[in-house]
Amino acid sequence: MANAQEAPPARVTVVRLSQTGHVVAALTRAAPGAAPTVRALVGDALRLAVPGLFGQILVPAELLTAEEITAPAGVLAAPWLWSVVTETGVGAVPLTGAPPAANWSDAAGGSLTVTTSPPAASGTAVLALVHPAPSWDPGVAPKSVLTGALDGDGVARLGAGEVAPSDHALVFVQGRPAGVYVPSAVHLAGGTVT
Repeated sequence: MANAQEAPPARVTVVRLSQTGHVVAALTRAAPGAAPTVRALVGDALRLAVPGLFGQILVPAELLTAEEITAPAGVLAAPWLWSVVTETGVGAVPLTGAPPAANWSDAAGGSLTVTTSPPAASGTAVLALVHPAPSWDPGVAPKSVLTGALDGDGVARLGAGEVAPSDHALVFVQGRPAGVYVPSAVHLAGGTVT
């Protein structure tokens, strides 16, 4: 028997990342019929709040898909904790596990190395929205959109020269909560922090 406080599933329009399935927005509509197009909902880009930080990043509409699904009420309350899985039919599932870790690497002239712990399956989709420092200003557009897949060790190397050591990134790995890459401050001998 279901908990009396649990709301029954509802028809929900979700906006999700096409590459990884992460739900970035969810809404209900009074009008019946197919979900509106992504551009009708977000225009050219969706302003997405960065988890754990102040600020927003613009997610280009080309990276998004809109669709209507039957989903638990939790999708409306906290869409960023959910993903849409389409391999076995359209449905919302909670994101599980630890967020991915990301580090700058000078391999290939500047890339982002994404790791999962425990390792996610080989072939798991990865997406990183990279932007230059110093902050997640409201409405900043990504400087690079990097995509790839994890290898057998749960690692992906994204980019070949597009990432600088001072860049920041919002990282999505299919099935995991989003992660944020912000380089650590460097403390120089003279006490200067850069």
